Amino acid sequence: MISTSERAPGRRRLAQTGTISLRFGLLALVAIGIAGATFELAFERHWESPTQLIPWAALGVLTLALILLAFGGSPRTVTVVRVLALVVLLTAAYGGFVHVSVNYGAGGSDSEWSTLSPLTQWWYAATKTVGFAPPLAPGMLAQSALMLLLASLTSKRREPAGLGA
Repeated sequence: MISTSERAPGRRRLAQTGTISLRFGLLALVAIGIAGATFELAFERHWESPTQLIPWAALGVLTLALILLAFGGSPRTVTVVRVLALVVLLTAAYGGFVHVSVNYGAGGSDSEWSTLSPLTQWWYAATKTVGFAPPLAPGMLAQSALMLLLASLTSKRREPAGLGA
């Protein structure tokens, strides 16, 4: 019969392999999200005003954070990556607010707009019933930033055999 202590190293290696695979998968999804958001912004010609350049800067920050996390592993690097990802999350929240606000403003051109309740007006703006700005588009940035934060919680390297509890 094999004791639990004799099986523990094998289980530890399996758990570490799973963690490394999870980290790689999250980093790959972040890269795909960055590429998708980049193409979407380019297709929409999202560069006509200074405000429209904000998501481009956020993509640059997110790309830098991805590279730092993929190739660096020090605690300081992980902290920097987490701060950068949080900055992108805040940027995405601002983008969602701006998109809904732009749509809300566009509702004023509708003759029936003033007859609607404020709650209905904001609902129409948030669901793009009025306006042209996609309120969920900044969510691509937020999703990638969250995945990067999750990837920062995983370990990059395997522990040598026999070490660890």
